Amino acid sequence: MPAKFDRSRIMKEAHFLARWRVLTVGGSYRAWFAKTLAAEWRKARERAARREWNKTTPLESNLGLPLRSCPADAAPRSGAFAGVVPISRLFTRTSGRIAGSFAA
Repeated sequence: MPAKFDRSRIMKEAHFLARWRVLTVGGSYRAWFAKTLAAEWRKARERAARREWNKTTPLESNLGLPLRSCPADAAPRSGAFAGVVPISRLFTRTSGRIAGSFAA
């Protein structure tokens, strides 16, 4: 499915930047508008490509293991790894000096 672009936002950003460049740098509004419009479309395409990449490449595939988002889903309830404390909690428990430096 092709990406949908917010054309109104792109035009508003290009107009704003073109007016800003004319006031601060000087020059022709038409020339600045052409440059800023091209730049805004390029940024919109990059954002759309990044969104598509994020949809097709989940973070779990980078590590090969599912990521743990919070301590509640860290340890499985049964099996060989039942009751295992996640590394992030072990890190903060055993290295109070480093954990204290983050709090300061």
